[in-house]
Amino acid sequence: MIGILSISFYGICSQSGGKDSLFEGRTCRLVLYNGYETEGIVEKRGEDTVLFRTDIITLKVPVKDIKFVLNPGFGLPETQDEYDSLSREIIPEVKIDTSDECDLYLDDRIVLYDVELLYLSDSTFEAFGGGMKKILLVSAVRKIVFKPVAPFGKGFLIGAGTGFLAGFLPFAFIEPHGETWGGPGVGLIFGLILAIPGGLIGGVVGVLTSSEDTYLFEKGFTAAKSKRLKFIIGKHRK
Repeated sequence: MIGILSISFYGICSQSGGKDSLFEGRTCRLVLYNGYETEGIVEKRGEDTVLFRTDIITLKVPVKDIKFVLNPGFGLPETQDEYDSLSREIIPEVKIDTSDECDLYLDDRIVLYDVELLYLSDSTFEAFGGGMKKILLVSAVRKIVFKPVAPFGKGFLIGAGTGFLAGFLPFAFIEPHGETWGGPGVGLIFGLILAIPGGLIGGVVGVLTSSEDTYLFEKGFTAAKSKRLKFIIGKHRK
């Protein structure tokens, strides 16, 4: 199944008659790499982006983010045989600009826990996680809380690196003479010896000093609020 999901293609049951499957005026269903699906009309086809009008809003969708273009109501193939029976163009999979998991606080005391965010337009963004996905208005956001990601692991790496250098550098550039130890080999041994306790200390310090990144937003919509949300999602991008 994993191998099947890695196949990307355009023009399934195409209405285009050999033309670009995203030709202007086509009514179709888009499926993005992040799992988001919607039906609507291709309003404008640019070289890198598509203006896609749904019943609710008009989305500006990067072409590289589109995984499937389907006829309305057409279901995704579930078996390898179904995929093999369809004409397809294989395109490279790309990373989607989604954020790390966060807790999202909205108007009316609504809270969405452990969701990832995807910026869609100046006025909308998407939150998804746990089998749920919602298109939300920027104006509804009141607070976003990002929890620390692997604080022990990051602290361990920093501490281990510091410990290694503390053991390696004092000996690596000393010429051994008689009973005096020195040389890169000796430095490597002492560096490895100090790396382990240094890593453990760094991991504990990382956990104790880690803190949540909390962002508060004013009520309603402003252009500055939209730009700030876009920046925050990019800053915490996976």
